[in-house]
Amino acid sequence: MLEGYIQEIFSSFQGEGTSVEGSCYGLRQIFLRFSGCPIAQGIHGTKGCIWCDSPLAWNSNPEKCLVEIQAGKQSFEEKNNPLTSKEVLDIVKRLETKDLHSISLTGGEPLYQPEFLEEVIQRLKENDYQIFLETAYTNNLEFLKKIANKIDFACVDIKDKSANASSQWEILVKEEIQMCEILKVAGTKIFAKCVITSSTKKEDFEIIAKLCGEIDIPLVVQLVTPKMDSEITQPSWGQIQEFTGIAAKYLSSDKTGISVQMHKFINIL
Repeated sequence: MLEGYIQEIFSSFQGEGTSVEGSCYGLRQIFLRFSGCPIAQGIHGTKGCIWCDSPLAWNSNPEKCLVEIQAGKQSFEEKNNPLTSKEVLDIVKRLETKDLHSISLTGGEPLYQPEFLEEVIQRLKENDYQIFLETAYTNNLEFLKKIANKIDFACVDIKDKSANASSQWEILVKEEIQMCEILKVAGTKIFAKCVITSSTKKEDFEIIAKLCGEIDIPLVVQLVTPKMDSEITQPSWGQIQEFTGIAAKYLSSDKTGISVQMHKFINIL
């Protein structure tokens, strides 16, 4: 039985996305936040997205995993890492509620621990759970092809150039589009998400929108959540209209929209 590193496990509602196909926005999920972020570790020549909201998950092998004691209580106990896939399943079963829609595999980066992730997915599917994958890891596309038919819903996080996620940004974007295509071909309900800031340039966003349009993948325009200690700010209303207008050049009106991090604004997990 394989073991892997998890940052936290908790029950909440999906706070990102909009009403496009593939989004689970507003639906109850159990979140499995996998440890380790290859982008933050410099895999693409930089030190991670400048607006990252989960820096604790950068650590690849934390000693402890935080596990919600009871669904919705927002109180946690510590478990020793690494966890087995069976331990993960047992925690999911304990946190299950009648309104549970799916299990969110997020991070960090879940694809960074491929063998462990595959075993976790297998156990979840054997117990009839729906799977929602959030990913931006382009360096193991063969593995993604292997598991894609077990993923029910997915969000591929396509990095805007201002995120500083890669020193070769256009190559990264094209690889992220490949991920979308792999999942779509496998039958996954898939959408792309792009976090935009006041520094996002319309010509960069148009590259992303055009590529999404070429494979007919919904594109969610997500407004960055400002941080108290950061100079990163949300785009203006004029910029938002400009970016959504660009998306509409390449995608139908039911395949694009804006998103904010709902869980941040109503202060839930």
